[in-house]
Amino acid sequence: MEQIKIKQNDKEYPVFIGSSILQSIEKFIEDNHKNKKIVIITDDNIKKICENSVLKYLQSLDPYLISIPAGEASKSRAKKQEIEDILLERKYGRDTIIIAFGGGVIGDLAGFVASTFERGIPLIHVPTTLLSMVDSSIGGKTSINTEHGKNLIGTFHQPEAVFTDLNFLDTLSKEEFQNGMAEVIKIATTSDKDLFEFVEQNSEKVIERDKNTLLHIIKRSIDLKKDVVEKDEKESGLRQILNFGHTFGHAFENIMHYKKKHGFCISRGIAVEAKIAVLIGNLKEEKRIISLLERFNLPNKVEKDIDSDKIIEIMKIDKKTRDQKPRFVILNEIGNVKQENNTFSFEVDEDIIKNSIEQCKND
Repeated sequence: MEQIKIKQNDKEYPVFIGSSILQSIEKFIEDNHKNKKIVIITDDNIKKICENSVLKYLQSLDPYLISIPAGEASKSRAKKQEIEDILLERKYGRDTIIIAFGGGVIGDLAGFVASTFERGIPLIHVPTTLLSMVDSSIGGKTSINTEHGKNLIGTFHQPEAVFTDLNFLDTLSKEEFQNGMAEVIKIATTSDKDLFEFVEQNSEKVIERDKNTLLHIIKRSIDLKKDVVEKDEKESGLRQILNFGHTFGHAFENIMHYKKKHGFCISRGIAVEAKIAVLIGNLKEEKRIISLLERFNLPNKVEKDIDSDKIIEIMKIDKKTRDQKPRFVILNEIGNVKQENNTFSFEVDEDIIKNSIEQCKND
């Protein structure tokens, strides 16, 4: 088991990485949160996996399991309230610790519950998807969706620990694995040319889910995100780079009513936002980025019937938007983004945005 320490303004927490490491959760809780009541939040798709792993290892601590329907629809005000009511009805209080067992939806929702319940209780992440291992379990973001857009309501609530068990990668469908690779490609594209080239050169091993190759990719992705969130916990500057591909990607998720996987929307966003960088004269390596997306069968084209004007209107609700004008992370080259005075997202003329979307549409 390897460990990465993440330091935030008011705390430090470990990210444990390895295979078959969930047995360590009990000792971590006994050492750091003795006599806490334990609530595990998971979803119906992986409830059985949860029962056979983390729930089994924590039996002596008498955990209570809450399972909700899988999918983005559960990341809602209504589901948050439902979970809180269950906790209150069962007399859980500030002596509670929540374990989020699942992918990004569970991590975001359970984290939001933990951040507001009794004004904040401890949280442990057990990410079970590649996407949540490299992205959503790191950095303390929590959120829910609304009809107006994705992740518009939430908090920053740092976990006590993250347990990243690579064994869960064996349980993922091909589609779910691809879903996570979109976030790996995103962070490599903005922050680390060496990681980008490693994924290019080892794509077959990645697709075959070679554990040593995946360990390297996951550790490096976590290290890159650690560097960002330690310098900018609340997304006031550098952390904006993590949103590359997400201004378009989140708007696309919204217009598709969250029926397409997050990573598949972000891969389209990577293509569109790389095209924006090309059109404003910054980027010359677009073809390499598109080629790597294609190597993992990640979509990089936008459906012909998508209304560009409607997408742009949804973008105006994005968290980076200022004065109703969408802002984008602009690539200079692979591994390097535009920055000015601690600003990492920039206003782009609507005609360029629309042109980028149109050029990325299916022929």
